[in-house]
Amino acid sequence: MNSKTNFRSVRRALGAGLLFCSAVLAPATTLVTFQVDMSLDASFDPTTQTVAARGSFNGWSAFALTNNPNGPNPSLWTGTTNIPTNGVVMSYKYTIEPGANYETISGDSKNRLAILPAASGSSLVLTPAYYNDADSSAGPFSVTFQVDMAQQINVGTFVANSATLFTRGSFNAWAEDYPMTNDPSILTTNQYGLVSSNVYVMTYPSIYGSPGENIEFKYCVTVNGVDHWESPPAAVGDTANNNNRFFDLAGSTSQVLPVIYFNNAPYAPVVTSLVTFQVDMTAQVLNGNFDPTTDTVEVRGNFNSWGTPQILCTNNPAAINTNLYTAVVSITDGVGSAEQYKFWASITLNTGWETMADNRSFVLANASSQVLPVVYFSDLNPDDLLPADTLVTFQVSMTNAVSTYGHVFDSATDQLFINGPPSGNFANWDTTLPQLANSPAGSGIYSIQILIPMGSPVQQTYKYGINDGVDPLDNEAPSGSNHVRYVRSTGAYVMPLDTFGNQFVEPSFGNLEITLSSPGHALISWLGRPGVHLQTRGSLGSGSWADHLETDGLSSTNWPVSGQALLFRLIKP
Repeated sequence: MNSKTNFRSVRRALGAGLLFCSAVLAPATTLVTFQVDMSLDASFDPTTQTVAARGSFNGWSAFALTNNPNGPNPSLWTGTTNIPTNGVVMSYKYTIEPGANYETISGDSKNRLAILPAASGSSLVLTPAYYNDADSSAGPFSVTFQVDMAQQINVGTFVANSATLFTRGSFNAWAEDYPMTNDPSILTTNQYGLVSSNVYVMTYPSIYGSPGENIEFKYCVTVNGVDHWESPPAAVGDTANNNNRFFDLAGSTSQVLPVIYFNNAPYAPVVTSLVTFQVDMTAQVLNGNFDPTTDTVEVRGNFNSWGTPQILCTNNPAAINTNLYTAVVSITDGVGSAEQYKFWASITLNTGWETMADNRSFVLANASSQVLPVVYFSDLNPDDLLPADTLVTFQVSMTNAVSTYGHVFDSATDQLFINGPPSGNFANWDTTLPQLANSPAGSGIYSIQILIPMGSPVQQTYKYGINDGVDPLDNEAPSGSNHVRYVRSTGAYVMPLDTFGNQFVEPSFGNLEITLSSPGHALISWLGRPGVHLQTRGSLGSGSWADHLETDGLSSTNWPVSGQALLFRLIKP
C-alpha cells in the first residue's frame, strides 16, 4: 500500500494545541556539467541569443549556459548544476533562448540521454555535443564493443559452436554485420571468486555521426537464423528508449566501451525455481476492458522468449477475488539474476501488453520456489479509476505563450486544442481534437469542459497545442513532456490553472496539514482524490490504524478535538 509518511498529531490540553513531526532527508545529488558547441548552427546569434539545457532534471525549464568569448572555443556553451537524483536516466536537450527553441537531434525528435552515477556526491561531465547534432557525417570513428557471455554459457543459452553473437544498433541500421569473437586474454572474476574468460569483442571500424550524439545498441545471439535479443532492465527513469543500451560518440579516432554482462546477468551458480506470478485484473474488469468469460491472461518474459511457449494464467472461481490470475513457472538461471517480464492479455480494448513504460523484474532467489507479490495489470489500481462520470474543466493561461517552434500565440488568429483526455493515450494531432475557448474573452485564459466517463483514470495526462496553420499541433513541449493532474472529486471538477509550456506534474496525494478552526475543532486538510482517505492512531508504538472511509475523495474535514493525542496519515490501499 502507499501511505503518506509524515504524520500530524493533535491534542487538547487546557486549550487546543498542535504538534507537528516530520523528517527531512537531504537528497542525493550529482554534479552534472552540460556542454554544447554552437559553431555549426548558422541561425544562432550570440550577440542577441543565449543557450540553455532543459530536461527531466528541472521539469524542462531553462538552465542557463555560458560561453567564454576569449576561450579556445568561444562557441562552446557550458554549465554545471547539482541534480537531486542518482542512478537514473536523465533526458535532456539544448535550447536557444529566448523562446525555448529546442534542438532536433539525430534527424528526429528524440531527447538526449545520460545515466547519472548511482553514488551520491558523484560528478558527470557530459560529452561536448554539437547543437542539433549538426556534424552528423563526421567520422569514420572506430568503436570497440565488449560483452561478457560467461553466464549465458553457464545456463546454456549461448553455445559458441552453434550460435553467433552480434552488436546491433543505430550505427549499423540494427543489422548483423560483424560477428563478435572471444578474447581469451580478458579475464573477469565474479562475486563468488569464479574466474572466466568469456568476453566477446567486436571493433566496428566506421561509425559516422556527430560527436556527443547518443548511439543506441543491443547485443543479439542468432541461432539457426532466429534472433535472441538481450533484454537488460531499463535504468530508472528511462521511459522512452525501449531498454536499448546507449553511449555518447566520443568523436575520437577510436573509442573502447567498458565490458558489460549480456542481459546484465553476472556469472553466478545456476538454480531452478518454481516462480508464482500473480496479476489482479479487477480494474480492467471495472472499466470494461476485460471479460473473464472470453479473455485470457499470459505472463511473458525472457524465460519464455517473450511468449513462446505460451504461459497462461488462471483464476479461481471460488476465491474471494475471482479477478486474481496466477501461473507457476519453472525458471532456470543464475542466482541473483534479474528476470524481466510483463503480463499480456487478450483484453477487449488495447489488446496486448501492459502499458507501463518499463518491464517488470524480480531477482531470482536461491530457493526451490518463489512467490511474487500481486500486481495490478498495467499497475492500474481500482482506486485509480473514476467511480462516476465527471465533467472536468481544463483551463490554461496563454499569456506570453510561445510554441516549441518559436511561434508567439496570437489570440486573434490562432486556435488552441487539447490532446490526452480522457484516456491519456494521445491520438494524432489534428483539428478534430477538442478546442478550447477564451473565457472570459480577452482574459488570456482558455478553457474547455470534457466529460470523463466512469472507469477512466483519475490521473489525467494531457497536452495543449497551438494551431497557427503552419506548425504541427504538438508544440507545447517536447515529446513525452506533458501535464499530469488528478480528478479529485466526482460529478464536476475544475482542474487548477495550467500555464502553456509549464508541464506541471501534480503529486497523487499528500500535503497533510492541521490548523485551528472553530472552538473544539481542528481543520485537517490535504491534497485528496478518490481512493485516498485518512487513518488515525493514538500512538506510534501501540495500537492499529483506524480507517475513516468517509474521508475518501475529500480534501479536508473539521475534526473534533478531544483530550487524546491522535496521529493522522493519508492512505491509498
